Amino acid sequence: MNLKIFNLNCWLLPPPFSSENKKRIKKIISLVKRHNPDIITLQEVWLKKYVQKIKNGLEEYTFFHSDSKVFNKSGLLFGTKEKLKHFSSGHFPIKKIHSVHEKIGKKGYQIAEIKPNFHIVNTQLYAPERKGEISITLSQFRRIESLVKGKRVVLSGDLNIHDDEFIRINNEFKYKPLGKFTVAIKNKYANMRFNRPHHANKTIDYIIGTKNAPKVKTELINPTEVSDHYAMIGVVKT
Repeated sequence: MNLKIFNLNCWLLPPPFSSENKKRIKKIISLVKRHNPDIITLQEVWLKKYVQKIKNGLEEYTFFHSDSKVFNKSGLLFGTKEKLKHFSSGHFPIKKIHSVHEKIGKKGYQIAEIKPNFHIVNTQLYAPERKGEISITLSQFRRIESLVKGKRVVLSGDLNIHDDEFIRINNEFKYKPLGKFTVAIKNKYANMRFNRPHHANKTIDYIIGTKNAPKVKTELINPTEVSDHYAMIGVVKT
């Protein structure tokens, strides 16, 4: 059985910190429908009203998110057509050197057991902005590695780790570079207000399997512009 995973950092921050949110939500929903994935892993869907709009547009999926009323803590949204064996979520520890908005966001992870001993993890790691903050991102990645060690897992999400660095620090996952940027300077949304060009022309989004998981075939949906990141599709034989 082939399982298709759709992944996207949606950049759905409260206005004015992102742009054209209503328009882009419609585009995101249309893009998902066009590719008809079995699993959807989304990041940065921060407001519950945005969560609801996506759920309303994709009624054939069952969605999982935080249970707070206004703010979707961690910004993660997991959708599935498959009946899950188990679902859980967690947050990374907050440290004193966290930026204010990262403290508010409470980055974390979602873990879905699709079949016995086969899981999909949706996550977004810390976005470093100042010198030394990459250590937070790397410590969060080590936490993910400890959670998946010895298991058949596909990790999907925005790791905020450039692929050159990822190759150096990765211990648990099979990874072959895409050869393309997941955040590209030519994407108009990567250059809009509150986005900084030096964050672009990087590969920081992944759909990858652990070393004992089935191989994942990954491609960018590029150059479709629905966010400041490009969407990705991963296909895995379960």
